[in-house]
Amino acid sequence: MTNDAATERRADATTARLMISVQVEVAWGKLQGGPYVGIAQDRTDFPFLDALGLSSYPYLGGYADPDDVPDDYYSRLVTGNQLSEVVLEGGWPSRNVSAQITSSPGEQARYIARQAELLDKAGAAGVLQITFTDLAISAFPPPTNTGLIPFAYLGLVDTVLAPKPALTTWDSVFAVRYRP
Repeated sequence: MTNDAATERRADATTARLMISVQVEVAWGKLQGGPYVGIAQDRTDFPFLDALGLSSYPYLGGYADPDDVPDDYYSRLVTGNQLSEVVLEGGWPSRNVSAQITSSPGEQARYIARQAELLDKAGAAGVLQITFTDLAISAFPPPTNTGLIPFAYLGLVDTVLAPKPALTTWDSVFAVRYRP
């Protein structure tokens, strides 16, 4: 279906850049408990790629601190593949989400800065902050509410729109002028 849609877009002579999103932690083997696997299979499955969308939640891949995320976390994915990268979703929580995943507002802010460094090293084209606010877990019925906990505290503001330290960091990253 995706390849068919890409063929249709190309037939329309669109100038739109076509992309898919990959889970960075899967490419690094972190969610499967294995070695780095990269995106070669994705390149085979989706040969139309003009750019690579990234979904990245390093804390779910076992990184306990933003500084533990390797310098080539994003750039390694496209080594030898001339693809621009864009973070389409991801983040780092501002509080503990389990006994294994601990965090704080300061750590979340450090991640926003670290992610900007990683994206600069990769020559990325952009980053989206998909969750501006934390999720109000109580608004979701069980068991959905507990399934959302790892993603509930990714916002730059809390559920009553009070800014968290990450907002200031995001604003400073957002203010940097893009230079292709």
